[in-house]
Amino acid sequence: MKPGKIVLNLIIMYFLLSGCAVQRTKGYHDDFANGRYDSKFPSTSISESLDMISESVKKLDCLAFYATYAFNPEDRIQRNMISDEIISKHSISKTISNESVSGTATIVYHSNNLVGLITCAHVIEFPDSLFTWSTKYPDALATVSVIVKQQTYVTGLPDGGPVEIVAMDKVKDIALLSQKLTSTTSQVQVLHYPIGNTSLFEWGSVVYIVGYPIGNLMVTKALVSNPKKNSKGYFLTDALYNHGISGSPVFAIKDRVPNMEWVGMASSTASTDLVIVKPATEQDNLQNGIQPYNGDVYLEKVKLINYGVTYSIPIEEIVIFIRRNRAAIEKVGFDFDTYFQ
Repeated sequence: MKPGKIVLNLIIMYFLLSGCAVQRTKGYHDDFANGRYDSKFPSTSISESLDMISESVKKLDCLAFYATYAFNPEDRIQRNMISDEIISKHSISKTISNESVSGTATIVYHSNNLVGLITCAHVIEFPDSLFTWSTKYPDALATVSVIVKQQTYVTGLPDGGPVEIVAMDKVKDIALLSQKLTSTTSQVQVLHYPIGNTSLFEWGSVVYIVGYPIGNLMVTKALVSNPKKNSKGYFLTDALYNHGISGSPVFAIKDRVPNMEWVGMASSTASTDLVIVKPATEQDNLQNGIQPYNGDVYLEKVKLINYGVTYSIPIEEIVIFIRRNRAAIEKVGFDFDTYFQ
């Protein structure tokens, strides 16, 4: 090859390589400061931020006590007949039982001795009454269970009074709780992170969820799917939802660490309903393997979680909820002007 052609080829190769290098640099810069939530996992540690967040995230336990009254099937007591008089006259037995639910709550307010927490409504909501029907007469009640007491506990808060429900939206699945602490000097970590904007989500945006699945304080990361949200307004992630994660705050990083924002709250997951057959009494002597059973059985409906599908409430809905319930919030003693600031 002639020397002139060699030089020409080298010049062309130089410009091609230079153009590729400039293109890569430009793309990297645009991704660094595009004003949207990052779709890459951070290259620097966010442990300090997650540690601060974990101090404001608490385990929430709710316990409801029910009085269950049984009826004689021959009395043919129907649901629309239920009253205190009917229960008193026709019930043949009374038992007390309880139902428990665990979730996560986030401290969003603390002033003097008053603490405010955000969680999901379904964690603290129990039905007022439960019914079962007779197998002999399908239209006749076998039992009615009436709620007589409900208790809510927040693990990790200083001593104080009972946890109260300030406001609740069952449709949006948001609830605001309050608790008055005994001491005005109690140390309480409030969540101090900027309010995000879920309209900036894209396919693959990375989020972090901090909560108490199965009663354990954990952090998990997930990717956003369907950023336009579903019919209920929830955004979808592939987080490994488990019992207890409801109410967990969700965070995203915008234009890299340390720009972390609060973007929502984990609420629910997809599930499959199953009906299983169970013995009427516990059999402590059952061993592994197949064994005959001749006792009474009953049917129980259970939900099978479809892991990897988690729906979260956008932060915008939480802000709207707070504004709509301003009167109830101020009545309890919260300073509305400092809420979410």
